[in-house]
Amino acid sequence: MHYTEEPPRLFTTPGAAYAHVHGSGFVTREMLDHTIDELRRATRDGLVRHGAVLVDLRAVVGYESACLLTARQFLREAASLGLQRIALVATSSVMHTAMRLAAHSATIELRTFHHDVAAIQWLHPVVVPRPRTASSEAMAAP
Repeated sequence: MHYTEEPPRLFTTPGAAYAHVHGSGFVTREMLDHTIDELRRATRDGLVRHGAVLVDLRAVVGYESACLLTARQFLREAASLGLQRIALVATSSVMHTAMRLAAHSATIELRTFHHDVAAIQWLHPVVVPRPRTASSEAMAAP
C-alpha cells in the first residue's frame, strides 16, 4: 500500500508505561480534538502513567492548518493534566517543524524522534542507583 492510501486515523491507547497516540493518513482538526479529549479522559482516570505520551505520526501524510492551534492549546494545558514528557515520532521534516512550532509555549519536556525505540528510551530514562559512599554506609549502620 502506498503511504497516501493510509486510512485517516488518530487514536489514543493508554498503556502501563505511557499513552500511545497513533495517527495515519490526513489528520483533521476534528480528529485531533477527539483524540485530545480521549487523552484528557485517560489522564483524569489515571490511565496515563508516568506522565508520558508517545505520539507516532510516521504514517501521517498531512494535517489541516487548524491542527497547529489545537496542538498548542493542548501543550499549554499538558502539565495541569499530569503530563511530563511527550515524544513525537515522525519521519517527515514537516511534522518535526510543526511540532517545534506548537511546542513554543509548552511547559513540559517535548522531543521529536525518527524512530520509536529512541523515543521510548527517552520517555523512560533508566534510573541509575547512586553509588554508596562510606558516609552513607555509616549512616545506614545500626
